[in-house]
Amino acid sequence: MQVGKHPIDPPNRSAYYQQCRALAQTKRQEHAVVTDSLNLLVMARIYKREGIAIDRRKLKGNRIKAAYYCDDGACSVLLNTTPPREPRLFALAHELKHHYLDREKIMNGQIECGDYNANEVIEKGAEVFAAEFIYPEMEMRQLIGQLGIASLSCTARTIVDFKRRCPACISYTFR
Repeated sequence: MQVGKHPIDPPNRSAYYQQCRALAQTKRQEHAVVTDSLNLLVMARIYKREGIAIDRRKLKGNRIKAAYYCDDGACSVLLNTTPPREPRLFALAHELKHHYLDREKIMNGQIECGDYNANEVIEKGAEVFAAEFIYPEMEMRQLIGQLGIASLSCTARTIVDFKRRCPACISYTFR
């Protein structure tokens, strides 16, 4: 079986991910996001300003954290309320990227929900966007420097100390 080329070829992935990071930085500024005060309530206000409805549902399991829909110009996100706040915040930031960059393709049926393999680059781009939106790399590097953390000396205890000092709403595990 021959696999078709992905719309974003590997040499262009880096540029695409940088575009997603830059968009996150722009949107943080546009919405006056401050890392230590970004939470689910702030994200709900951003969604309201963007005209995106949040459909909160308690779903069984953690397989689906959130899903972006845009039908006839009405945009909404299904948010699973079962996971803790950190994964829910990340999921909402992830879906914002789809709203900003993928809305037209989603409305035209060019991107189908749940087909991760066909949309790998787009989904990873949303992960990059969400990470930068919630906790910009520059801020993270500053804290790492202040704590004297080096890659060769990073232990489980170091990660716990980092998490305790971290102003962002992030979890211990990164998926």
